[in-house]
Amino acid sequence: KGIITKLDYIKDLGANTIYLTPIFLSKSNHKYDTIDYKEIDPQFGNNEDLKELVTNAHKKGVRIVLDAVFNHCSNKMMQFQDVVKKGKESEYYNWFYIHGDTVTTEPCNYECFGACDYMPKLNTSNEEVRKFLIDIACYYIKEFDIDGWRLDVSDEISHDFWRLFRKEIKKIKEDCVIIGENWHDAYPFLMGDQFDSIMNYSFTKACLDYFAFEKLHTQNFVYKLNEILMRNKQAVNEMMLNLLDSHDTHRFFTEIKKDKDKLMAAIAIATCYLGAPCIYYGTEICMEGGYDPDSRRTFDWEETNWDSTVISTIRKVLSLKKEPSLQEGEIKLEAIGEVFSLERYLENESITLLYNAGCCDEVLDSLNQISEKECKIVVENGFQNDVLRKGGFIILKKTIS
Repeated sequence: KGIITKLDYIKDLGANTIYLTPIFLSKSNHKYDTIDYKEIDPQFGNNEDLKELVTNAHKKGVRIVLDAVFNHCSNKMMQFQDVVKKGKESEYYNWFYIHGDTVTTEPCNYECFGACDYMPKLNTSNEEVRKFLIDIACYYIKEFDIDGWRLDVSDEISHDFWRLFRKEIKKIKEDCVIIGENWHDAYPFLMGDQFDSIMNYSFTKACLDYFAFEKLHTQNFVYKLNEILMRNKQAVNEMMLNLLDSHDTHRFFTEIKKDKDKLMAAIAIATCYLGAPCIYYGTEICMEGGYDPDSRRTFDWEETNWDSTVISTIRKVLSLKKEPSLQEGEIKLEAIGEVFSLERYLENESITLLYNAGCCDEVLDSLNQISEKECKIVVENGFQNDVLRKGGFIILKKTIS
């Protein structure tokens, strides 16, 4: 019930959706090897706990998205175990890709996820498998009223399956969000008949190259962000999940060598960019971590250990996502020397973010809107007396009367 007890914290941070990695019965730490899709792993709770979480979250205006691991399962799943025992005589033999009449592990003679023989790949071309998996997806919407599915390694499953999946999901709950895990250009999946959006790892890489690895100057960063937007239609861009890190990466704060200015600026860009910002738990309290499982450290709830300035600034930034211009506005990206500029504008309102990535402080007196009456600085880190210090950013709101 840990998440249930912390819903107010999550809501106050500025989040209106919680995406959970797999919650189904599994023997691993990561839980991507599902044994039983309709049983909640007892490490997390039970069916009643999930119902309570969704109900309480909805009362607070927070939605719940679950993780659909439909490319593969656990080798302990009943259907695969039946094939292990019976071989080709098993009714589930064609649920998997097995090269031979019986299952062998040394050498492994069946398709699996990566080189993990404990996660056999499911044959989603099989009609029975399709029905089985889609039934699971529909079950959690009908029984628990969840609000969406994140699709694990979604680009390794056929377009035909996802088209059928979308039809059945949207038939039950029209606004149920479908987010694919595609690490590269996913245009064929984003044409309106499969996913609503994807985890925007192209945005992640651009931010790492800019903030962490310093492979990009500001102008090149602008080029990269524009290139990402050009891949898809406006409706898709507005639903992209913009993340800096996840359970599948190193922690962003570790990658940027614990630079808090860069962390706050990157979250500000993720928030103001087209799409939905996704904060990996603990990023707001500067959690560190290497690759999985180090990226899954426990959350430190001792508030005296938190940097109050960082978490306060992040809360202010995330609260701006309610602004119409950051939800539906057009976008303009520009490099002013090494000052990164992002403007969102809608009708008579605009939001402008300025980040100084240069090696020295910048005097911004050339930006006349700062001194105009209708312009207001809504969030800042490192801006004072018309000077934006190195590594600082400001967000301005302007209303044209």
